[in-house]
Amino acid sequence: MLILVIVAGLLLGTLLNIIIIRLPRERNLLRWPLHCTRTGEALVWWQLLPVVGWLVQRGRSRDGRPLHWIHPVVELLTALVVTLLYLRYGFVASFFYLVFVCVVLIITGAIDWLHRSIYTFVILGSALLAMIGSLLLPPATLTLLEAGLGALIGGICFVLLFMLGRILFPSAAVPFGLGDVYLAIFIGSAVGITRLGPSLFYGILMAGIVSAVIVFAKYILRRRDMPQYIAYGTYMCLGTILYIVAWGL
Repeated sequence: MLILVIVAGLLLGTLLNIIIIRLPRERNLLRWPLHCTRTGEALVWWQLLPVVGWLVQRGRSRDGRPLHWIHPVVELLTALVVTLLYLRYGFVASFFYLVFVCVVLIITGAIDWLHRSIYTFVILGSALLAMIGSLLLPPATLTLLEAGLGALIGGICFVLLFMLGRILFPSAAVPFGLGDVYLAIFIGSAVGITRLGPSLFYGILMAGIVSAVIVFAKYILRRRDMPQYIAYGTYMCLGTILYIVAWGL
């Protein structure tokens, strides 16, 4: 059964990659057959194999252009998350609920990393589904009230950060975008008010470490190839996933 769960997680990761690729391009998510993102050629069956297809191609398309490394990472991360949640919960309501939450976080984090964009209808729609899903969980796990308060407080905190960023950086892009506000609403609705702080902490810590490294390299080592901004939403997503697999609900 464990092997089947791992395989299912890898296949789910492949499905998430289709969404990650097609959603920003406004393509039909159900369109078949799948095509290479570089050459536009239809993919053959072995190219669709999770991780293996990418490795066999040595990370390159048929014309030699590189395929993004984030896609095998998505497949491996999805399989890892699904497996760890299965080992913790088994096939119960909490397992399926948290898999849904992590799926949304993986999609959002990957798209934000690639395009620095968070889709409002996806993340807020998922927040609504998370609050509805809380009704199916044991009361001791997460209640609708806790989910609602988590969404409210998460949104308020990041709205304040967004406004502060507009004041501190009036002539530049704001470090916190409205997408991060919507993401905080989703995270709050998914984990509840009591777990909101710890869930956000991991992501904030990771983003802080990466930012410190960039500042050090840019101003101390005089590296000019350092990015000016980071995909903050990606770190929020990764931090929340880390909290979920480590502590659960």
